[in-house]
Amino acid sequence: MHAEKMITAEYARFSEESNALDYLEKAVEFIRRVDTNPTDWKWVILSLHGALYGFMVCALKGTDPDRVAFKDKNGKRRLISFAKALEWCQEPNRMNMTTESKTLCLSEDQKRSLDLVQEQFRNAFVHYQPCLWFIELHGMPGVVIDGLKVVRFLSLETGNYMHLTVEQCKHIETLVREGSDILQHTRLFLEAQGRA
Repeated sequence: MHAEKMITAEYARFSEESNALDYLEKAVEFIRRVDTNPTDWKWVILSLHGALYGFMVCALKGTDPDRVAFKDKNGKRRLISFAKALEWCQEPNRMNMTTESKTLCLSEDQKRSLDLVQEQFRNAFVHYQPCLWFIELHGMPGVVIDGLKVVRFLSLETGNYMHLTVEQCKHIETLVREGSDILQHTRLFLEAQGRA
């Protein structure tokens, strides 16, 4: 008789922070490829959106996940929207949880960039309607750089309760810096700077 082999279950573990960090990692993976594959801008935007949304939720929830949830009319628990999370991250009464807490303060360029990420690109990619869509790419590096700066602030600078290890914090810092550096050296970014 053959002895039966024991199979041990394997699991993938996720938390709000690890999920947001995974999105950031994916964004930088696709940033590395945009110069040779322009359609990867779609994946940069989708991943950046996930990182932004995830880190906004982390910054807002503190020690109480109910701070970022509500019950809909059917009594089902729902997460606040991207737009609501962005709005709340800019409100001191929502962000001030510790003596070290800081509120998100966006520049006009960052506001415009995050609006483009959410409204113009992410929503259109996720809810794609039949059409032929051309996206002018010269502005994309600047939009993504603005988004990466916001990710950095939300994940590392709010002073709120964030369940990240020292290694994860260093990794976020490295990813943001690497992604920004790559984008600042793209042909698209350099050409856009020459137009300004």
